[in-house]
Amino acid sequence: MKAPATNSSLDVAYWFIDRAEQDNLYLENEKLQHLLFLSQKLYAQENDRQMLMPCLFLCDEQGFFEPTLKKIFTQGRPFMRLAPLDSAISEFLENIWHKYGTLSVTEFKRVVMQMPIYAQCYRQGERSVVEWDSLVDKSSQYGTMYDSTLKSAFRKKVLVSQNGPVVVSQWQPRKVHNKDYLHE
Repeated sequence: MKAPATNSSLDVAYWFIDRAEQDNLYLENEKLQHLLFLSQKLYAQENDRQMLMPCLFLCDEQGFFEPTLKKIFTQGRPFMRLAPLDSAISEFLENIWHKYGTLSVTEFKRVVMQMPIYAQCYRQGERSVVEWDSLVDKSSQYGTMYDSTLKSAFRKKVLVSQNGPVVVSQWQPRKVHNKDYLHE
């Protein structure tokens, strides 16, 4: 396996935080975690299984997260200088930001929970480690996330049942034919 493209997941996290500040947006910790996971997944898919950043992701009912960064950013943004990234990496992250940066946390959570790898990794009430091979194999098997995936994600509602995430739809009562009632 090749060395990761960046030195730290903290560098990528700071890149996203800085980019959000440029757009005068507040980047929630949960949304940051989704962006990091999606970046790692898509980078590996587009670059022959190479890691974008050295990190480990866990899966729970909230989606995917990097545990160390989640703990660090719960207390707020620590003081640190923005590390310069390679221009190709910055361009890749800019594309991720352009596609997904404006989504709300709820919308982003729907997108993440509809990924096939989420159904594979999620276990009710537990945190599970996302294996690297599983992440890459599922991403190459199902292809990249296109805008049509995003559009369909907003039409579907995902809730968590005792068996894991399920797609729910609006209740529609069965139709009763009024012929029988008209003759009474």
